[in-house]
Amino acid sequence: MPVTTFNHGTRVLRLGDEPRPIEVADYSSIGAVVTAPDADASVFPPDEPVHFYTHEADKVAALGATGTAIDIVNAIRAQGIEGSCVFVRVEEGADTAATIANMVGSAASMTGVHGLSYALGHVGIEPDILLAPGYDGFRVDNAKNPVADAVEQVAAKLQSVAILNCPGSAKEADYEYRADFSSRLTYLVSPQVRVLPTGATEIVNRPASPYAAGLMIKRDKEKGGPYWSPSNQECLGILGLSRPVTFFDGETDHEANYLNENGIATFIPAKMIQGTGGQYAANGRIFWGNRTTSLDPLWVFINVVRTRATIEKAIIRSFRPWANDLNMSPQSVLAIMRSLQELLDELIGVGAILGGQVFWDRDVNTNAAMRMGKLRVEFDAEEAPPIEDLIFGSRRNEAYFDNLAAEIERRISVSFSRTVGEYQALAA
Repeated sequence: MPVTTFNHGTRVLRLGDEPRPIEVADYSSIGAVVTAPDADASVFPPDEPVHFYTHEADKVAALGATGTAIDIVNAIRAQGIEGSCVFVRVEEGADTAATIANMVGSAASMTGVHGLSYALGHVGIEPDILLAPGYDGFRVDNAKNPVADAVEQVAAKLQSVAILNCPGSAKEADYEYRADFSSRLTYLVSPQVRVLPTGATEIVNRPASPYAAGLMIKRDKEKGGPYWSPSNQECLGILGLSRPVTFFDGETDHEANYLNENGIATFIPAKMIQGTGGQYAANGRIFWGNRTTSLDPLWVFINVVRTRATIEKAIIRSFRPWANDLNMSPQSVLAIMRSLQELLDELIGVGAILGGQVFWDRDVNTNAAMRMGKLRVEFDAEEAPPIEDLIFGSRRNEAYFDNLAAEIERRISVSFSRTVGEYQALAA
């Protein structure tokens, strides 16, 4: 009996299940919960995600000149780039505690920072770097900062990176603040940076996280993806630090190393300056630090975390439109596996991962599971770590005197027309 319906004529059957290219989604959009007291509420309504580019002058103007929102825009553009931003504006409260409450918002009603959770469905952009400058950099009532905690919640949902500010007043305060975090998606920065706000005449201290985020975006654009650490790059727009952070090349005992070891990025000087008595200058502007707050040593490097998040997001978003609900067959399984392998091969080619392999494990694909429409495909990948600790072994080698002696003998034979042996014979 034929397996197709009767037809007297010509028709086309769409056959074949071929591999599809996997597209990597945007990985450098900023998401921030901000204050902007002078903002135009018709453009930036409270508790609603709004997308804009930093070169959209009308929307930037609608943010007003005060609050934390405009500082983020200035920090991004200071790096010589444009950025894609999703802001959730909240109203300033009667005091800091009230503003914090507005920023935290509600996960249930998706207000405050939780408004970033539905940005993809609302504005078509899912932020990958999350900020809450100005209200994240201190502990509250001897407990973890609630704004920072809420940002981490959203970061976990979106698999985005949260860049948060430490207090920055002293390394001891930073260490205490650091103890509240353990997520591989959290990246801490200290201290504050000194900047000259637009239209101002005095230099002021500002949170460093927007500048770290801007530098991260710049690095992504320069290298073609989130696969490299932003560390050891010059950060523009900052005029110095709120306090000195010591750093000495070739040494391990200095504050920059202490902060980095504890999962806190900082800034070091392009050239060390010390005043009378050896006082260290607060002139750092080279961003310095690779580590997240992860307690798992496999996920301590920020570029490793962002690379894996990019791979997993690409898988989730790319296969559903064509692979789900295909009839299970060797050809469809191979198409799925080859699609993923092509992505891994591209990542190997650009240096994002050291290797990656797709495979099928018969033990987990049991007859009962496959009968129920379940297919499990395995893959491994090893992200390229940054060269964080560059070590040179220094030795001496006496054997090189043999080279010196041989060269002396050669030159003697040329200059005096006799060999050493001939001179020894004459002397005898």
